[in-house]
Amino acid sequence: MVSEEEKIEFLKELVSIYSPSGQEEKVAKFLVESFESFGVEAYIDEVGNVIAEKNGKGNRILLAGHMDTVDGIIPVRIENNYLWGRGSVDAKGPLATFFFAFIESKANLIFASLVDEEGFSKGAKNLSIPQPNFIIIGEPSGFDGVTIGYKGSLTMKFIEKVEKFHGSLSSKGAAEKLIEKWLGISKDFNEGFDRPNGRILKFEAYERDFDFYGDMIVNIRTPIGYEPPIKGEILDFVPAYEVSVKSPLVRTFVRAIRENGVKPRLKKKSGTADMNILAPKFKVDAVAYGPGDSKLDHTPHERLNLEEYLKAIEILKSALKNLKNI
Repeated sequence: MVSEEEKIEFLKELVSIYSPSGQEEKVAKFLVESFESFGVEAYIDEVGNVIAEKNGKGNRILLAGHMDTVDGIIPVRIENNYLWGRGSVDAKGPLATFFFAFIESKANLIFASLVDEEGFSKGAKNLSIPQPNFIIIGEPSGFDGVTIGYKGSLTMKFIEKVEKFHGSLSSKGAAEKLIEKWLGISKDFNEGFDRPNGRILKFEAYERDFDFYGDMIVNIRTPIGYEPPIKGEILDFVPAYEVSVKSPLVRTFVRAIRENGVKPRLKKKSGTADMNILAPKFKVDAVAYGPGDSKLDHTPHERLNLEEYLKAIEILKSALKNLKNI
């Protein structure tokens, strides 16, 4: 068994390595060396993912977290039993939880620390491993929560070109036409897992010699079965995903949380995660689990409660033990 102090120190070192998308190499090396210190072989695959395997008993379970973060340095420090730092919640806290559950469990496991989750999920899309029976994704659900669904993500580009006209006329230029498109796309936006929402990622419009030109890139968080009312050039699309509450994977996590003296919560999120890619890719049930308050994701206030981090490791170990023979 690894001491609580060692688990906290590992997490602090992990968070201290700044690793925005595309700069994950130092984290990957740290993870490989950490596995080796526990006598576990690990390797970095061709796209930069870190992979380790444990041949235990029963169902093969994939623990898939990500080691990249969004940009922005937050000084790493521990205050009032909270670890501050970029990635402490999203998602190095869950990744460290997976690391120690892997080390201390006797289950049949694959550990995958993925690159580019905050970008276009290059790590998940190119993951090549033996077929798992279940997938657990490392994302902040709270130590007492399990995420059973994520919205999809649709990124589209629109371009407008309008022949130049005199400013005294009331005709619509490229900018106005793009604004109309956005209003048409966003008219049904609302909160909740079953409704779309989104934002404009880029908007640019200007005059050229003989026309008005504009381009706009939008991202829509999509519910299951969503079709946009106005379609543009698709730059990226990841469909929504939801696992049944009756899934043995969900039931096992609910049981594991209760066994550790906590009331479980099932969550559906408006974001998108590698769960949306890996569950369809391997055609098995998936949930997301990990300590942390997801409302702190990507914010300057990102911090993780260390007591909840340690509890999450024990809960995950309980779930892995129960999943072995389902």
